[in-house]
Amino acid sequence: MRRVFLMALLALVTLTAAAKKKETTYGKGGGKVYLFGVCQQLTDSVIYVTGICEVDSIDLDKKTKFLPFRSEFSLQLKEYMEGTQRKRNQTATVFYSPNRKKISKKYYKIKKRFLDNTYTKIVMLDDTQFRFKHPLDSYVSE
Repeated sequence: MRRVFLMALLALVTLTAAAKKKETTYGKGGGKVYLFGVCQQLTDSVIYVTGICEVDSIDLDKKTKFLPFRSEFSLQLKEYMEGTQRKRNQTATVFYSPNRKKISKKYYKIKKRFLDNTYTKIVMLDDTQFRFKHPLDSYVSE
């Protein structure tokens, strides 16, 4: 009777472990990511830099540490610049990190690189002008 009970318990534990929900890459995660964007027209000397934004419910890929939807985030900035600001042929780049301190360090490093160049002008986009949104928010109906 003990053997049957132990075998049933072992089978129950094995099935419970195998039934654990698998995380999806495109689902909303539970973490936070801090990001900022840089946008410029390559033939112009004006560079647009956003502030550091916090995006909830997104996790970095566990294996590669890449940000899912990173192209959608840069597309958000590019579409804002081309649509609202009427700036054509913009190239947008997004920098990200799950650590606020690391992204702040990168932010000031990028800003310093452009400030040291006498031929460039930096225009800051504050949170009232532009803010990154989770790409899946537009597809979720409430």
